[in-house]
Amino acid sequence: MTEITMSDFHLFAKAVEARFWAMAADELYVVDASNLFDTYLASFPAGTNPLFRVRTEHDCSCCKNFVRNVGHVVSLYGGKVSTVWDIQGLPHPYDVVAAALDEHVKALPIRTIFRTKEGKFGAPYTLEMRDGATGPHRWDHFRCEIVGRHRSNAPAQVLGELATNVGVFRRGFEELTTDAIETVLDLINDNALYRGAEFKRAVTEFRTLHQKYPHGGSQAEKDVFVWSNVANGAVLNFRNTVIGTLVVDLSAGEETDRAVRSFEQKVAPMNYKRPTALITPKMIDAALGKLKDLGLESAVERRFAKLSDVSVNNVLFVDNSVRGNMKDGLAGLLMAEVKPAAVDIKHAEEITMDEFLARVLPQASSIDLLLKNKHLSNFMSLTAPVHADAGQLFKWDNGFAWSYDGDAADSIKQRVKRAGGNVEADLRVSLAWTNYDDLDLHIVEPSGNHIYYGNRSGKLDVDMNAGGGSSREPVENIVWSGRLANGRYKVAVNNFCKRETIDVGFTLEVEYGGAVQQFSYAKAVGSREMIESLVLTVANGELVKVEVGKGLVSGSVSQEKWGVTTETLVKVNTLMASPNHWDGQEVGNKHWFFILADCLNPAPARGIYNEFLKGSLDPHRKVFEVLGAKSKCPVAAEQLSGVGFSSTRHDQATFVVKGDRINKAFNIRF
Repeated sequence: MTEITMSDFHLFAKAVEARFWAMAADELYVVDASNLFDTYLASFPAGTNPLFRVRTEHDCSCCKNFVRNVGHVVSLYGGKVSTVWDIQGLPHPYDVVAAALDEHVKALPIRTIFRTKEGKFGAPYTLEMRDGATGPHRWDHFRCEIVGRHRSNAPAQVLGELATNVGVFRRGFEELTTDAIETVLDLINDNALYRGAEFKRAVTEFRTLHQKYPHGGSQAEKDVFVWSNVANGAVLNFRNTVIGTLVVDLSAGEETDRAVRSFEQKVAPMNYKRPTALITPKMIDAALGKLKDLGLESAVERRFAKLSDVSVNNVLFVDNSVRGNMKDGLAGLLMAEVKPAAVDIKHAEEITMDEFLARVLPQASSIDLLLKNKHLSNFMSLTAPVHADAGQLFKWDNGFAWSYDGDAADSIKQRVKRAGGNVEADLRVSLAWTNYDDLDLHIVEPSGNHIYYGNRSGKLDVDMNAGGGSSREPVENIVWSGRLANGRYKVAVNNFCKRETIDVGFTLEVEYGGAVQQFSYAKAVGSREMIESLVLTVANGELVKVEVGKGLVSGSVSQEKWGVTTETLVKVNTLMASPNHWDGQEVGNKHWFFILADCLNPAPARGIYNEFLKGSLDPHRKVFEVLGAKSKCPVAAEQLSGVGFSSTRHDQATFVVKGDRINKAFNIRF
């Protein structure tokens, strides 16, 4: 039996199988490809697919089954279409065939996600005895196995439901307007919408996607965006939710008051009375009329401030890399770039802001901020008038102002509380993660009692994502009240059901006596894998020791906000005082603004606050309250955003300062 050999086609088939496996780690989709097998056969250059018996050599039922069922599969990782045919380095003629199929499939519209009952398609090879041969001939074929989320017992039902949902999702992007979405968020923030707070997260998440949707792009770009985001269950059917119908009505031109009354009829009790007045179009018209009388029409048009707006004389520090972009930015000598050794952040010198300004800042050529999760509510943006000659609105004599972002990401404790968990117990151990996996918290008490979802023991009060991923902010919570039993409490985390390969890892939070500790695990947890995480030691009824398991680190898991990542060092482009303290002025509370590199506020920012207005405008504060809420700075690619610290609020941040004569970390106390 000497005839069995592997052909060059074997290399082609193995490469396609490997490509499929690499793509299968993420969601897969199928394009609308009819007669794909005919396209496959037609892709062979002349003379490379000879006739064998009654069909060509590559025209077999096994490969036909594979190409028809898997050949049209694509992935959308990173927002780009990839196919199973995107393979380099194949022998001729398969390099030509793969390139042709890759180009053909990429050009086709996406139809749905990939789901099948089958466990595999194709076969590695088949053997055939030929007349006169000394052994069986080996025919190589395409093949792959289907695992994980891509298999379904009822694919037709899954795809049918998804088709309806995707249609709603797409219509939301095409039919709902930015103005309507912003109006609803304003009503929620002003507490002018019944139960508005519970809808805020959904509206905010949909707004984020609505802003990213390629409204002016091609149909192919729109399709890729829609299908890339279908896993976002929180907003998939936003248009058809009760809050979505309010946005629909406003987008269709319905008057605000009438649209809100229709919304409240759906969600509010019969005797409900709105606590605050609505901001209606008529009120806006009246406010604009008042501004015209005061000669301040152009003053309320606000935008994000740019680096070129601000004079270098009004900042305390500017990095050399951006100094030339500032107004008067080339004045003075630029310090040479310094590349000193690494800095010991753990032993940062404690210092006040005044000491930092007087003693450290004059030596600095670069500053980096250790951006912590606790700084999420410190994010701010500097705003400016659209018209340089606009009238004076504020108590200080320049047109600049600032806006803090109060929408800080929820802490684990807040997430537990919102889920109905006890956050006031003597000892609390909470588990948090950020994908649809079903992680479970397990704790074995000193007595041997094993607390988990199957034995809550009156202590496990939150268990999320069981039976199907429903939240991307899930938590679990186990608590003890009263005197703790002495001994060792063994904490572990198990992945009962792995559903995703993105946003992996978890964080454990331990709170005892008001002190909160966090421990993060950054790796993916395999299906049914148990991670031995912590051991809590209790002596004399008190928690005295926390031992950390392998792979866990003390500290918070990083988060991304406005293009920068917490728990990392972020470059400071500019340090300045708030505009009410520029040019020798001292009007009201002082703030310190650290403008960060690559930090961009993705949402419209409020440009006017009543507390900023000069005294002569006090009689018109209600008018400006309306306009401040409605006349926001539009999102801009160029802006001055970062983190701010108030002189009236106790705060702390760690900075790394480098220069010719300095290379050190400082903990600044504000």
